Amino acid sequence: MRLTMLLLCAVSVCADAADVQTDPAAAPVQAAVVQSRAPAFTKPVILRGTLGEQQVQLSVRQKEVADEGLEGSYFVFGRSANILVAGDAEGDALFLEESENGTDISGHWEGKLQGDAVSGTWTAADGETTRPFTLRVMTPETKTASTGKASVRSTR
Repeated sequence: MRLTMLLLCAVSVCADAADVQTDPAAAPVQAAVVQSRAPAFTKPVILRGTLGEQQVQLSVRQKEVADEGLEGSYFVFGRSANILVAGDAEGDALFLEESENGTDISGHWEGKLQGDAVSGTWTAADGETTRPFTLRVMTPETKTASTGKASVRSTR
């Protein structure tokens, strides 16, 4: 159901954006609409943390057409399967749906961005199981600290 609502919202936003594009004087308005999306997700980002008791890593980026939302995947450390995610970020709110098989929704992520972390609740598609999650945005410094390896930069 949330996927349907997101798709309807995306269609509405795209229709509004198409109207804005026909008026060159409205270009600043169009830029403001794109900037109102969560600024933390304007570039690809990697987040690590916990989903319930499990250690996970989530990679998220804007879709090719930015107004269509976010896409990416996550994995549970110690398991090889990537689970696909897609959704949207508005302000400090993050909404993602996941799919283990690429077709059927297997869960929902609903969280809030606070500083360099996203916290919220993961819910199974059937609504019967929920788990808290807390994920931190990985930076070169946190990657080095978590792996214990120094990063090497080329000076060329």
